[in-house]
Parts: sequence; structure tokens; C-alpha cells
Amino acid sequence: MWPFDLPVREALRLSGKTAVAWAVFDADWYRASYPDVPGTIPNQSDEAMLAYYLDAGQHLGHSPNRYFDEAWHLRNYPKIEALIEAGSFTSAFDAYCRGGNKDRSPHWLFDEVHYRRLHPDLTNDALDAGGIANGYDHYLRHGSREGRVGHPLFDPSFYRLALPPAERQAAEHSGPFHHLLVNLERHGAECPTSLYFDRAWYARQYQEAIAGSVFRSALEHYLCNDTPTVFDPLADFSEAWYLGRDSGLRDVIEAGDFRNGYVHFLRHGARELRSPAQHIDLKWYALIPAVRSDLARGVATDAFTHWLAVGKPRGLHAAPPPDELISVNQAKSLFRRRARDMLPSYGRSPLRFEVTSEPVVSVVMIIQHDLATTLMTLASLRHNFAGVTDLILVDIGLTEQTKTIGRFVTGATISRFEGSIGFSAAANAGLACARANAVLFLRDGIELAPGAMEAALCRLGSDSNIGAVGGKIVRPHGVLRNAGGVMWRDGTTHEYLNNESPLMPEACFVRDVPFCTSAFLMVSRSLALELEGFDIDFVESNYRDADLCLRIGAAGYRVIYDPAVIVWECEEEPALSRSPATERTAAHFRERHAGFLARCHPPAGRALVFARCASQGQRRVLFIEDTVPLRTIGSGFVRSNDLIHVMAGLGYAVTVFPVNGSGFGLADIYADLPDIVEVMHDTALSRLAEFLLPRRGYYDIIWIARTHNLAKIRPVLEALLAGDDTPPRIVLDTEAISAAREAEQAAIAGQAFDLPSALRREFARADFCQKIVAVSHEEARLLGELGFPDIAVIGHMRRLRPTARPFAERAGLLFVGAIHQMDSPNYDSLGWLIDEVLPLVEQTLGWETRLTVAGYVDPDVAMDRFKAHPRVSLRGTVPDLEPLYTSHRVFVAPTRFAAGAPYKVHEAASFGLPVVATELLRRQLGWIAGQDILAAPATDAAAFAALIVALYRDKALWTRLRDSALVRLSREHNFKDYESTVEGVLNPVLREIQR
Repeated sequence: MWPFDLPVREALRLSGKTAVAWAVFDADWYRASYPDVPGTIPNQSDEAMLAYYLDAGQHLGHSPNRYFDEAWHLRNYPKIEALIEAGSFTSAFDAYCRGGNKDRSPHWLFDEVHYRRLHPDLTNDALDAGGIANGYDHYLRHGSREGRVGHPLFDPSFYRLALPPAERQAAEHSGPFHHLLVNLERHGAECPTSLYFDRAWYARQYQEAIAGSVFRSALEHYLCNDTPTVFDPLADFSEAWYLGRDSGLRDVIEAGDFRNGYVHFLRHGARELRSPAQHIDLKWYALIPAVRSDLARGVATDAFTHWLAVGKPRGLHAAPPPDELISVNQAKSLFRRRARDMLPSYGRSPLRFEVTSEPVVSVVMIIQHDLATTLMTLASLRHNFAGVTDLILVDIGLTEQTKTIGRFVTGATISRFEGSIGFSAAANAGLACARANAVLFLRDGIELAPGAMEAALCRLGSDSNIGAVGGKIVRPHGVLRNAGGVMWRDGTTHEYLNNESPLMPEACFVRDVPFCTSAFLMVSRSLALELEGFDIDFVESNYRDADLCLRIGAAGYRVIYDPAVIVWECEEEPALSRSPATERTAAHFRERHAGFLARCHPPAGRALVFARCASQGQRRVLFIEDTVPLRTIGSGFVRSNDLIHVMAGLGYAVTVFPVNGSGFGLADIYADLPDIVEVMHDTALSRLAEFLLPRRGYYDIIWIARTHNLAKIRPVLEALLAGDDTPPRIVLDTEAISAAREAEQAAIAGQAFDLPSALRREFARADFCQKIVAVSHEEARLLGELGFPDIAVIGHMRRLRPTARPFAERAGLLFVGAIHQMDSPNYDSLGWLIDEVLPLVEQTLGWETRLTVAGYVDPDVAMDRFKAHPRVSLRGTVPDLEPLYTSHRVFVAPTRFAAGAPYKVHEAASFGLPVVATELLRRQLGWIAGQDILAAPATDAAAFAALIVALYRDKALWTRLRDSALVRLSREHNFKDYESTVEGVLNPVLREIQR
């Protein structure tokens, strides 16, 4: 069926004669819409009406049914009218039937391209297999009833819910789209159709324009009027404001690329966080913690949608309140005021920089501002870092006030020049005086965030190949100046993430960069002297800084951007340093660095993600998980966390993408993952295509954790990777096979379960992947039986940390496990343990029976049934479990249904705490009962209780199990073998060479 390409005389049929919904000629509708026609036709049959339309009606501009608007189509696609006049088509509908239906819209309330883009499952093959002509045919037959959106301003579900009950039932029967069109024809009451259009506000705002028009509703007026940029769709979008902030948009609209600014905003601007109206600042709004969390979890597709659906009804601010709204000039004024206010204190208590021993760092600062500003910067330096600091001040005579600075700063080396010798020469003069191995070039007019100096020193000293370290430069009003610099092939520079939020994921990970700014640039003294410092020929700061850093790179050293080094820029450099480079300077720069520039990318938006890193040949991994895998949330996320650490340790550049978003605090996220990993904490599945589009070709490996995520993202990946010459290697990490868990759960409930069929369903899409990883040999065997070859097994990795506390000084039972849902294995097992096992234990142990329960609990999980139990203590999330493993005597793992491998058992054993588990877990582990672990059937509470009592009372048994489990862990789950296995999956070619 697809693509549909027939002339109108073959395509248009009466009801029952064609399966294509929009190609049905509606004779009754035609008679009602064109009342003058029946009088001209002696035979009033439906066949006669169809013949009339084909012979005369289409030439008169008639539409064949309510689903195709001939007049609108001609206005919207003016080239069609010219082709009709030339005789190529008999009507707009004829042109639509002859292939125009692939990408043109038939009606003002349906957008073919938008519909297909919004629903990627409607591939050409899928339409063809269903005998469906195009997206519109699917929408009329199925999509409208299913609640699929075919136009931004008509949401079938939204519309249906706004209808009175009786009308709602009619809409469900006929389809919301059909219902709305019929309602327009009978001039019924207009109902809300979408979050994005406020028909009541519009009707009030443009009452006279609507009343004097031929349009039947506010919505039709907005979508069909001849001056689309004159009207606003709702109070929260202003055409004048939006177009006024981008002068090029009007040209694009006049060229016909967009109907008006609102179309551009809904398609692009909302995702780009452009401001839709003067009272809405989407960049600010998207950073509100509750909004950021909602967006990450997919509550709304973008910040504007969230504002309309959630923020506005709740009364949230859409822009900074007046007391928070601050311009860059206001921020600078506040800094200057604070700096002046501090002057008396420096007179009474000078800043002390005496060098009493070997200095840790030499700080070279060129004085370019007034005394108050300079002293404020030095106070920030002194309060930020208590180590011995060799301070070198170079006064180049830009202000008279600083000649007395020695009265307020003691211990500094002060060099003065009568005339301005420029920043580069001044910095080099300071470098010649430096005594420490680490030299910091520090601009005055800045403030250092806590820990910035320590972080830079630690980074510089972490690797002998690091030659320079720069940081995150934040402008006075809270946006980025840059997060490192980018070099383009033509020799121009780019400040990465300029004017973006400092919290952006892209700004929050360590990476090698082409250059960093000298607002804060820490270098190796010996290297800087060898390179003779800054080149005095480069006056402009961008070339000056880039030149030194590129020479550091050319000498074989790395330049590192470290986001832990946060610098608040309160004053800019003098205008001379910020002025554009002359062509002579630019040519000199290009000539000097021609070899490096040849390897750079040409200036382009899509190339920016490639150009932001200077490291050559580093392989990149996109790690896709349910959420950001923090260790505290358990349930396989600890294993993912370990995998990410190992990948980063092997030298891979890793990006973490959470399919379901992340509701965790930023401090928790960055505390739990390597600082060289990019964590996309502010996104989710709904934005995957948007995220990947500018990164096509960027990733070498896409690692998909959990099989259910493959089903969610495969359509997006297939669409984006189609035609790639070097597509990424797709790895499916099953983590745990759901079908195996469901089989165990069914067995507990006494229900039949077809495991082979469930396995085939679960892995129906796995042929898309080049490699499959299982968590255990047992699950690898199941996958092998499905026909997948060479399954890699990556279990758990545990470093041994046995605690020394003896048997006699321990007490109580310990249960550790995350509970994400009420029907989860851990919730089930905890209930069985407390309800059926613990009473039997208490019969023997009496008052010694004490169960501690630790682990993440989702806010939607109710633990009330356990809270009042006299023998149970609920601890919830415990950041450091070691004290619990040290103080308890027995670890219990009563899991009755599960898949994968039980990390909690490995963790407990690694701390030297023996385990009583179900036979299910013992089998998954492959451990020996009575030697490494004690195990009982999940259906035998008495046997499980007896093993707990035996282990609790028998020191010899306790010691034997402890020692044996530690030996097994060291043999089977050590770091070296784990790392080697991960490398073998990521880089099988290298693995074969190593063999």
C-alpha cells in the first residue's frame, strides 16, 4: 500500500470500496457542504455525486470529504496551484493522491511529518505491512482513537477529557478527530484541544477578528488566517517577543519554512529552552530542582510543556523572581560594592603570604583592576588555600591605587612596570620569579570556589603527562563563560558552553581539551619555562591562552579541564585583551599550529561534541541504563556502577544516559561515579533522539543495560544509525533475564509458565546487537539455547574487605536489598522472612532475634507492615554499609524468585559475613552448600530458620563459611579478571591480540 500513488479517479471511492480512510468520497457530507450542487444533478445517487466531483467539483475547488481541505491545501502549498494551472494535476486532492500524501498535510489540523516524527514505530515497512497508505490514513483509522497526536494543537486525549460525558462517549466511538470536525460543521460549543492553545483566551483576545471572519472556531482562525505572525496562541507565547529575539527567524518564516514563530518554537525552540514570552525564562525554569526531576523522569517532554501542565497550575515561577533577577552589570556592581566594603579590614589585617618553607604553588597575578578588586581576589585565594603560597604580583601600571598594595599584602613578590607591557610579557616576568613546581596564572577580578586550588593541584600532580589544568569559569550572573576551549580548523576559537548553565552535564566531567583560559591556568613550572611562557605577539586573550596550551600539547603533555575547579569571574579582562584578533595575528597563529589545526573539525554545530575533547583515538561508550546507577539503590545498579568505573579506568570516554531519568541529587550522582564520566542526569528516553542526533558517529560502543531498554530504544537507534558507514558496536547487557525471574515467581504461586516462549519474546529484538552479556553462566546457557553465539559472562566484582570483629562480639541478623516496587523480589522475600521465618528463629534465639533491614526504598513502596514489628529495625538507605556488616553475625538472603546473580551475597561475603540464602540464590551463585554458604528451599521456612539458628550459634561453622567464601570471591570475582572480561567485550580485536 505504501507509498500510495494513484490519480484521483482511481483513488477516490465510495464507502466500502476502499480501505484508505481519507480516499472515501462522503456523498452526504458533500451534499451538505455544497448545497447548490444537488440541484444541478438529476440523479441524486452517491455514484452521481462522486462522478460530479470528479468531472466538475474538483475544478471548482471542492473537497471530497471533511478530512481533506482543498482550499487550505492550496494556500499552504502554493506550488501545487501552479501545477494545477499547468495541467499536471486536476486538483490539490489529485496531487495529494499522486504521492503528495508522503510528506504533505491534507488538513489544517493534521501534520504528516510531525505525526511520523512523533511516532517512530510507524515506519514505511510497518505501514506497508498493515495495508496503510500513510500517516494520515493510520491516524484516521487508529491513531486518533489511540490518543496519538497528529498536530501540536490537537491532542485527542486532552480533547476527549474536556468533553461533557455524553459527547465523550460519542468521541470515543467515532474518534476524537472526527468528532471535532463534525462539531465544527454543526457550530457546536468549542472545547479545549491542547495544552498549547488556549481557545478561551484567544477568543477574548481576538474577538473582533474572529467575528469578522469565515472561520468557525478560534482554533481554525489561528491555524488558517492570512497573517499568522499577528496572533498569539495563548498568553504564554508572544510572536513579537519570540521573533524579536532572533532577527533571522522572520526571514525563515517569510521563506515559507515555518508558518510563524510558534511553529518554530514548538518544533525547536522549546527544546532549546528559548524564551517564549517576556515573563518566561525556560533556562532558569528548567533548573528548578522539582522541574529538573520531573523532566528527567519524563513527566513532560520539555520545560515549556511542564510549565503549562504542571508549573503554572501549581503557581511556580516561570522566571527568576524580582529579587533573583540580576543582570551581568548588576552582578559586577555587587562584587565591586563588596570589594569596597572589605577595604577597611585589609588595612587592619593584611593578607599574609609569607613563604616559610618550600612553597606548594606559585601564583602569578597581573594587576589589571583597582585596589579593592585586586585585594578581593587575593582574599579569595588566601581563604581558599591554606598551603604555603609563593605570591607574585605584577603591576603593569593600569591604575594608581595599586601602588600601595604592599601595605595590605605581606610576603608577596611585587614587580612594577611603568608602562603597560601587556599581559603576556607581565605573566612571563612573574613566571621567571616563581619558585614552586606548580604555577598558577590567576586573573584579578575573580573569586575561587571552595576547594578549587586543592582540586587543581591534585589534578596536576595526578599524572606526570599533565602539563596544564583549567577550570569552569562562571560569569557574575551565574552562567558559564566557558567549560574549556574549542579550536576549529580555520584557527578560530570557541568558548565551550558559553552562557549555558554551570550544572549542564556536559560541563561537569573531566576531559582533555585543546586549551583553557588564563583566568585560572595552573601549569608545570619547568614545562612553562621550557616553552618560554606566553607569546608576546598574541595580545588577544583567546589566541594568547590557546597558543600556550597548544604548545603544551605539542610537547606531549595534556591540558585538562576540571569542573571541580570553579572560578567566578566578577570582572572581565581589559578591552584590549578581549578585542578581536587582527588578520596578521590570526595568520601567525594558523601558521604556527597548522599541524594541529589540520586535525581539527571545521566550525559546525554538530562537530562541537567532537571538538570539545583534545584526546585523539579515545574510544567512546554510551552506557544506557534505567536511571543513573548509584550504588545505594541496589538492584543491579551496583554492577552497572562497577562496569562504568572499569570502562573509565580502561581509558574509555563514557556517557551515562538514564532511560527513565534521574531523581537523585547532583551531589549524590557525582559522588558515586568517576569524574571523567559524562552523566546526562537531566534527560530521559523522550529526548534520546534529540540527544543522539548531534552525536551521530560519536560513539564507538552503545552498551544497553537490561533487555527491556533495548525494546524501548531500538526504533530510535535504527532510525539514527541507518546509513552510517561505521555504526557503533551494540552490546546488550541482560543484567538479569526477566523470563527466568517470572518463571520462579510463577512456581512460587503454583502457576504454569512457558519459559521458552517467554525467553523468545524477551530477546526477540536482540538480533540487533553485536554482543550479548549475561550475568551468570546459567543465564548464558539459556541464551545459548536460544541460538545466540559466544555469550560473554560478566558477573560481579568485589574487592575483599573482611572486618576483624570476632564472632562473639557480633549480634543480630542483617538483610540488605533495594525495594523499588511492591511486587519486587526483595519485598516478597522480606515479607516471607518476617512473617514465616523470624517467628521460628525467635522460638530458639529468643531476645537475641534482631533483624536489621537496610537498603534503598522507593517513595511509592509502603513499609508500614514492618515498622511496628518488635524484632525488626528498618534503616532505609545507608551510605556506608561496612559498620552493619561488621556488627552483625548472620546475613540472610531469603529471595524466593529472582534472575541474574545476587550481588548482596557477594558483598556480604566480601566483608566476611557468612550467609544463609535460598537454594535459588545458591544455584545462581554456583556455591557449595555447607562449604561456602548455607541454603534451604524457598518453600521451607522451617529449614531456613534452622540454618539461621545453626550459623548464629556455631562459631566453627561461622568461621569455616566465612573463610571459604572469601577464597571463592578472590578466585572468581577479582578485579583483574573482571577488567579483562569487560575489555574483551568492548574491544574484541584487542582481546584477540592479547591472547
